[in-house]
Amino acid sequence: MNKQQKIVLFSGIGVVVILIGVLVWLLAGGNTSGSTDSDDAMQAELDSLRAANELMQLENLQRSLDSIPVIETEGMTLAADQEELLGKYNDARERIEKLMAELKSERSKNKKLTAESQAKIKELEGQIGELKAYCKDLLQRLHDLNEKYEQQVQINTQLSEENRVLSETMGQTQAANKELSTKVAVAERLTLTGISLHAYNKKDKNEKNITKAKKLGVSFTITPNNTAKPGMKDFYITIKTPEGQQLTGGGSFSAEGTTLQATARRSVEYANEELSTAVYWDVNTSLTPGEYTVRIFCDGQCLATRKFTMK
Repeated sequence: MNKQQKIVLFSGIGVVVILIGVLVWLLAGGNTSGSTDSDDAMQAELDSLRAANELMQLENLQRSLDSIPVIETEGMTLAADQEELLGKYNDARERIEKLMAELKSERSKNKKLTAESQAKIKELEGQIGELKAYCKDLLQRLHDLNEKYEQQVQINTQLSEENRVLSETMGQTQAANKELSTKVAVAERLTLTGISLHAYNKKDKNEKNITKAKKLGVSFTITPNNTAKPGMKDFYITIKTPEGQQLTGGGSFSAEGTTLQATARRSVEYANEELSTAVYWDVNTSLTPGEYTVRIFCDGQCLATRKFTMK
């Protein structure tokens, strides 16, 4: 209880004590003279003290109601349950203001309170008291609800941060795995040396004149690679003529993320050791002298690209 409230309380007690004393005196018969003037003066003083007491009670009630704040909801983003409680609270607060105005009006228009007026005032004070308790209950519920949502916001913020860290970690892990996969792919990649393109006649002898060739052969050597997976390896070659025409006949294969047409293919057993081989293509079209482009593929990668001038 603050200082102002103590002053109001003790003042009210003093007024009540005086009223009781005056009432007792009147009931005892007053002074022995029994004069009408003295009775009237005493009654006037009694009415003045009663009015002062009622005014003090009103002021004290108003002060207690002022502790119940008005909560504005305009511009606020609320959950459904928060909005419902705030609506009930502000409705009750408005009803208290109307009842207070009615109470003040009832007291001011009745200087000498009748039984009916006293009953009305008591009823209004009772309704105000109930609404005041109801408002305080709603405020506590709103406070508890706000704490709940604040805790949820903190949890959500923490979860968002954890998810961000997790996503960042996963991104770093994926990048590291990708880099590792690239390194492994590079390490497993086969290396070719001694690549050459030859033309052959119908007796499988070297043919110097490309126009008379009956067969083309691409030969190469696979170097040792202990990182590469051993086993059967499919080698595909593509040959383009000086005119840019793709020589076909080896079927399709997948490499470099797309499907390509092979000129010829050959499967060989690779045991991580040096291995020399050749891929042959039977001529089925007219060939002209000029620069031929040869590409060799294996395990979905282009292992080598070479250009050869054929006479």
